[in-house]
Amino acid sequence: MLFLSFLGVACAGRITDDGLPGQAAALQEHSLRFDTVGNSYYSGGLIGNGRLGASIYGVGGDTLCWELGSTEVVDHRQGTGTDDGLYNKCRLPIGKLLLPLGENPSNLITDLYKAEVRGEAGRVKWKSWAPAHLQVLLVELSGDEELPEFLFRPEISQSPRAIYSKAHSKNMPEGYRPNPDPLRLVSGEYHINKQPLLAGGEYTTVWRVTETNEKKVLWLSIAYSRTDTATERKAIADIEAAMAEPLETVRKRHTAWWSDFYARSYVSVGEKKFDSFFWNQKYKLGSATRSDALPIDLMGPWYHNRTPWPAIWWNLNIQLTYSPLFALNHSDLALPLCDMLDANVRNLMQNVPGPWQKEAAAIGRTSSYDCLEKVGDEHGLLLWTLFYYRKYCLYENDGERLEQKLFPLLKLSVNYYRYLLSEGADGHLHMPVSFSPEYARAADCNFELALLRWGCETLVTIDRALGINDPLLPEWQRILEKLAPYPADEDGFLIGNGVKLTSTHRHYSHLLMIYPLSNYPLDTEENREMAIRSMRYWLSFPTRGYTGYTYSGASSMYTLLGDGENARKHLEVVLDRYLTPNTLYHEAGPVFETPMSALASMTEMLIQSKDSVIHLFPALPAKWQDIRLQRMQTEGGFEVGAVRKAGVLKEVTIANKRGGNCILACGESLEGVRVENAEYSVLPDNKLLLAIPEGQTARLLFR
Repeated sequence: MLFLSFLGVACAGRITDDGLPGQAAALQEHSLRFDTVGNSYYSGGLIGNGRLGASIYGVGGDTLCWELGSTEVVDHRQGTGTDDGLYNKCRLPIGKLLLPLGENPSNLITDLYKAEVRGEAGRVKWKSWAPAHLQVLLVELSGDEELPEFLFRPEISQSPRAIYSKAHSKNMPEGYRPNPDPLRLVSGEYHINKQPLLAGGEYTTVWRVTETNEKKVLWLSIAYSRTDTATERKAIADIEAAMAEPLETVRKRHTAWWSDFYARSYVSVGEKKFDSFFWNQKYKLGSATRSDALPIDLMGPWYHNRTPWPAIWWNLNIQLTYSPLFALNHSDLALPLCDMLDANVRNLMQNVPGPWQKEAAAIGRTSSYDCLEKVGDEHGLLLWTLFYYRKYCLYENDGERLEQKLFPLLKLSVNYYRYLLSEGADGHLHMPVSFSPEYARAADCNFELALLRWGCETLVTIDRALGINDPLLPEWQRILEKLAPYPADEDGFLIGNGVKLTSTHRHYSHLLMIYPLSNYPLDTEENREMAIRSMRYWLSFPTRGYTGYTYSGASSMYTLLGDGENARKHLEVVLDRYLTPNTLYHEAGPVFETPMSALASMTEMLIQSKDSVIHLFPALPAKWQDIRLQRMQTEGGFEVGAVRKAGVLKEVTIANKRGGNCILACGESLEGVRVENAEYSVLPDNKLLLAIPEGQTARLLFR
């Protein structure tokens, strides 16, 4: 198998009049190409429309396999509230669509521009895609010889965690058993696979094939219900709705949706490896979710039965998954996460111990979409997630949601900590023994202290900005004044009181105050030195225990220190060592979050924003001399573009979408800068204060 274009070896893109590659050319250049379909989930092509998805790869010689997935298909058994997301309420398998190709091996191209996967096997051509506006998956076959027939192989309807547990001699809930066998039917032109559920309801896979001279088209849909036992009607209706449009009309609407999606932001750093990575992650995001879909779990819309991760993980994974959306101008894709939290406040309150359920909220390590999981010894998982909920509000400039939904839930999350705190003889408020993911137990875990500080700081900030004058405001201020300092020694921050790193720690939970919370200010030499010492010690152990997100986290920390060389070096480790050929990532199974964390690390090197200040190019490596950005989003809803050539900033554009002023910090001399369509003043620290009319775009031209 020859893998070509993730490393940038592909057809050269056309050049636009300004000498920079256009969006369409970039997408064509960075599409993934294999000369032979790999026999692996991690080297196949991916299609998806936010709900339905498929991974396309080879099995059993020259047979193509579509491993089907639907984010909506989850079990709903009544459990104990512990590990329910792994067994009783987990994602469930759909099955595999198979296409035997005889003795003709196929190539494979994931065409980013067309948002399709296609190939050619002998004289048979095939393509597959998930129309962006319809709830179907399509496979098209064409050729001048007899076209092969499709087969469908259902999977046993059980948690993949059960398969994993049996293979690794792990404990399972007593009495756990698979759902009943499926029922196979044919109704007219429709093939139907009905999968009943022990808890009631079912999910059904329906497909039909239309055939004309030298062409076949397979139309497939999946429907699910917790109660209905005739879900085939919904799936058939989805197929018929798709077939009611001419196929070329469906294709044009699909391509137009993707063109608009890609145009929301543009990044080119002039280094093909990183540019290819950027566009392929954008494609995966557009395939994985929509603003009105379900949140992204560890698999996204693609299912794999060899995984122990069929749920949502709250101790790092869901947070990293959502970390890149905001700067990319796709903050709307965070709505499913925000909506899920808002819809399940009562469940989040039920997760805490009984006496506190009326006043506090938290969540345990794993759950389904209902957010029900008793909190364990990791107390701050909900708070960490709310960090990204707040980003949504800030980037969308949504003060109403900030006040009416985020603020009350944040209060409940901080209230949980209030019950845990106790005042010591030293006058400080201390945390009891808890667990710092994924390392050790300790009192005053830095993980907990950093999140509690962030929670109280944020509540105080919101209260003051909106004039709420909440009765608990003095309490949050008291916690900030008296909370125990971060435990540390000569090597930097500890896990907690008296607990030091003695082995590899992939998770960096003890360093959240550096990244992503940034509530350990790096504006003094003493604090910078402490941060550097902590990072170097954390990364000093044998590398075999680190993972991809270790290095993306390190990259982001170096960016905050303004060290572009180390930021790039650690990001490159993720791309070279940890990503699979189709840019997925796996640890015992597919895990969606790590490529997304690396995408966040990449964009953070290019643009960040905080407290109305836009930091442009805060940490660039020497290799990134020619950079082009378009429509990157900042807090307050500003959209920023920039052009850098031969290491020199040439132009910046800032569109004011929602009102308000902003400050630009770009690290360049402002002498001779020309500002169009905005009033401005130069601040003492070499920053520009810009007053741009709402709905207008300012243009800054540098010498």
